[in-house]
Parts: sequence; C-alpha cells; structure tokens
Amino acid sequence: MATRISTRPESALDFERKPFYSPAEVAKILSISDQTVLERIHEGRLFAVQLGVRLYRIPLGALLQFMGAQPSIRRSVNPQTQVSPKTDDPQDAAEH
Repeated sequence: MATRISTRPESALDFERKPFYSPAEVAKILSISDQTVLERIHEGRLFAVQLGVRLYRIPLGALLQFMGAQPSIRRSVNPQTQVSPKTDDPQDAAEH
C-alpha cells in the first residue's frame, strides 16, 4: 500500500515554533477540529506524548512530519575528531 505525503506550501508552515503543542494548538495550525487531531493521535498517524488520561502534547518534529515538511536538522561528522582517554569520560572514550 503506497502512502502519499502531501506537502504544504511554506505559508502553511508559518507558525510559532516551540517544543510541544496541545491538540487545540495543532487543530488551530492545521485548521481542523480538536477531535480530528485526537483521532489522528489514536490512529497512530500523529505522534503525541500522553501526560495524563486526557492530556497530550505533540512535539514540533512530529507536527512538522505530519504536515509533510522536510526535516531541517543536519548531522555533521568531523572525521578529524580525536578522543583523549585523559580528558574524556571513560564511557565516551570506549564508544570511539
């Protein structure tokens, strides 16, 4: 089964960035009802952290992914990095 990801125009991504959103805030951003947001959470289509029986928070990354935005976080690796057992934590040194 193929899944089609809809991409929204950049203007749809113009909202205040913060770490977590309530379902009501997500509903306002997406122009849908609060109940629709909760349905997407229960269906597993929108990731949310459940903090209580009826309390959910949606991380920014999950919201952007749901909206079809491309990830903008990049990881860079410096091949010249050196690990020094004298100055680094022994557990970190063991990983390298």
